Amino acid sequence: MTAPHPRTDLHFYLQSARDALLWKLEGLSEYDIRRPATPTGTNLLGLVKHAAGVELGYLGDTFGRPSG
Repeated sequence: MTAPHPRTDLHFYLQSARDALLWKLEGLSEYDIRRPATPTGTNLLGLVKHAAGVELGYLGDTFGRPSG
């Protein structure tokens, strides 16, 4: 048996987190996805945008593939 590769582990972790986030949104109306859920106005759509931005920005810079 071979040891897991760090890239494979990272991909699995990120995909699992994406799947969990999408699962939380499944079946919700657009209103519920956009509705502020905290006193600061945070909503579920904002969390999706944040997660995408972190992946694009942080991981792109870290692995030498910055976004334009």
